[in-house]
Amino acid sequence: MSMKKIIVFSSAIALAALAVFFALRGCQGPVIKELPKITVYRSQSNQVERLDLEQYLVGAVAAEMPASFEPEALKAQAICARTYALRKLMDGKPYPLKADLSDDINTCQGYVNYQEFFRLHPYKSKEWWSKIQQAVEDTRGEVVLYEHQLIDALYHSTCGGQTASAQEVFGCEIAYLQSVKCDYCKISKRYKTEQAFAWSEIAAISGEGTCIQVMATTSSGRIKQVKVNEKTMSGPAFRQAFALPSTWCTISVNEQGVTMVSRGYGHGVGLCQYGAQGMALQGKNYQQILRHYYPRTRIYKLPY
Repeated sequence: MSMKKIIVFSSAIALAALAVFFALRGCQGPVIKELPKITVYRSQSNQVERLDLEQYLVGAVAAEMPASFEPEALKAQAICARTYALRKLMDGKPYPLKADLSDDINTCQGYVNYQEFFRLHPYKSKEWWSKIQQAVEDTRGEVVLYEHQLIDALYHSTCGGQTASAQEVFGCEIAYLQSVKCDYCKISKRYKTEQAFAWSEIAAISGEGTCIQVMATTSSGRIKQVKVNEKTMSGPAFRQAFALPSTWCTISVNEQGVTMVSRGYGHGVGLCQYGAQGMALQGKNYQQILRHYYPRTRIYKLPY
């Protein structure tokens, strides 16, 4: 990270970036006395919301993980969200209206403010919002590092029994985003999903025919390439075409159509959120949760 790149941020974010810059290199950096302010692009209203970083994290956790989860799972999610956001800030990725971050999950991570959270959870909003606030406060300034660098703290809902590596999903080898066994996410409703498709539905997507053949799978068993009638597609394209929960699925064919049984929900890389909940229910703390899903990493507390 060059000094030139750091100074492109607003002054408050520049202080945060400087603290990260020095801290990650084992140097004594500036202590941040005032939390940095950030701006978040709100995709639905096409407006920008300005708030401090830790306040933003409460809204990010509220949007990304069920508030009913155990405190240790929420703490793990808070550290993931903080690490993810700071990495985005330091990368300087542009968002609409020159915002620092976005609530669009396709380009950043989710975010809701309290008013939006209240509309989603009118009966327990105050209790659950306070619970999330406590998880963020209990992990204040904590981030996940690999070799003195902020990790790309990817996460997903449910892995289905084994997470996927970054290599098999995104085509890039990342030491801390490896496939790990997960015996904890069976509590998820998305652990196993069965969907049936008539041949007419298949034909509408891939042309006439009654043939589906898996051509290749990844190391964790997810579909890498599949041929549907005369159309060959990648695992992610196949998942999108048929609105499947994940690319980890088994396919059975009969005269009426096709039955697909999927395991998990999401891309499967990094932290399994329902796995984190399962670990928390078994008495594991957030440090143990993060070490499991991001092997060879460590937690570091930034100076604020």
